[in-house]
Amino acid sequence: MAASEIAFAKSFLSLLDTKPTKISADHVEDATKYPATTPHILPPTPSQPPLRRSKPSTTSTPGSAPSITVHVRSLRNPPLDITLPAQTIGTTSTLDIKTSVSEQTGIPTDKLKLLYNKKPVGDSKTLKDVLGDGGEKKGSVEFSVMVIGGAATLAAAEAARGGASQEGGENVAQGLSGEGVLATEEFWSDLRGFLQQRVRDEKVAGEAAGLFKGAWEGRP
Repeated sequence: MAASEIAFAKSFLSLLDTKPTKISADHVEDATKYPATTPHILPPTPSQPPLRRSKPSTTSTPGSAPSITVHVRSLRNPPLDITLPAQTIGTTSTLDIKTSVSEQTGIPTDKLKLLYNKKPVGDSKTLKDVLGDGGEKKGSVEFSVMVIGGAATLAAAEAARGGASQEGGENVAQGLSGEGVLATEEFWSDLRGFLQQRVRDEKVAGEAAGLFKGAWEGRP
């Protein structure tokens, strides 16, 4: 190391010895000596969208459920044309409709078969099941009804409802029953109509009904 370098190092160390080792408690830095910097500006806070007020929930009042008018008409003898207004779509079942028809005609519900678009409908089906979504927009619906036993069943029902008694306390006969029903042409006509609805072929239904009738009349 050269003598000049040693001398410089000594003079530098001597200079450092004159400086305080710590900054005093009352030290104040000269602000004019700060380097020039660009101030940092925070971006503006985005405006919050106004809070939406929740709408009060509307509860359905009794009678506001969708309803529809039901027409029940017979395909064959006996003639029936019954209108049932304001039937609730979601809860009214086919059995309810049959019960209403039974109350008006006296025909037992097990003698009634409802059809929609020429297809039998089960008793547990509701109007919503039959019509599907949007059924309430139709306003009305028509069911076909088949009376098992035909006019004889209706006559028996009317006689049972009439129930007028003779003098002496004897009841009047309540229409045909047993073999007497099968002796009427109305029974075989209804049978042909029922078979036609199931097989969807008038010729085949007529032949089948003829076989049934021939077998019955030709029995020993």
